[in-house]
Amino acid sequence: MDNESNPNDEEKLKSLLETLRKNDEKVPKELLRTKYKKPYRELKESIKEVADRMLNGRIREGIVIKTDEAGQVLIKQIQTTLDEKRNAGTGKELGRALYKEYSLEKFLQIVEEIRTAIWNLWIPYWQEHCCLYAAPECFEENGPPPKIYNDLTKEFLVDQEQNIWEKKPEWESEQRMIITAGACHILAEGLKNKEEADGMQSSDTNR
Repeated sequence: MDNESNPNDEEKLKSLLETLRKNDEKVPKELLRTKYKKPYRELKESIKEVADRMLNGRIREGIVIKTDEAGQVLIKQIQTTLDEKRNAGTGKELGRALYKEYSLEKFLQIVEEIRTAIWNLWIPYWQEHCCLYAAPECFEENGPPPKIYNDLTKEFLVDQEQNIWEKKPEWESEQRMIITAGACHILAEGLKNKEEADGMQSSDTNR
């Protein structure tokens, strides 16, 4: 996508901010408003373009949202949060970090705060898409257990202790069965009921 962050954007923005700082410190303001008005304006526009691309790319990085009802609700929540931050002055803070303090670090810090707020909204939605991925061999005698999978990001849990998720195309199968969180709950309830029923039958037999 056009607004996705480029790996080189961070260095580019740092260089642009340094150029802006030198202009502001060494060139008389009157010349910046007259003789150098056009290049000075273009410099600021370049800073805004790169900064916007970085902001949009970073707050969206790793976030996947489906166009279903739950996804639409989440999108509205995210937009509300962004509006609240804008109204609270976050936009001005970003502008001050860039055009007054010439600070890439401060800019990235504010961006990370925005990303964290969006991420905290997204995580519960992501959790709803965690499920079990049962390949055909899982149904064989002494077959392996199903893998934990997220059907939103198409990632498998590869390290439960470290909570590491990765895409594993070699683990995928066209004949797989995906057991959703809801189905897992139903299966667990069914197993619990069966165990209780078996326990009652055993108790009746022993009488």
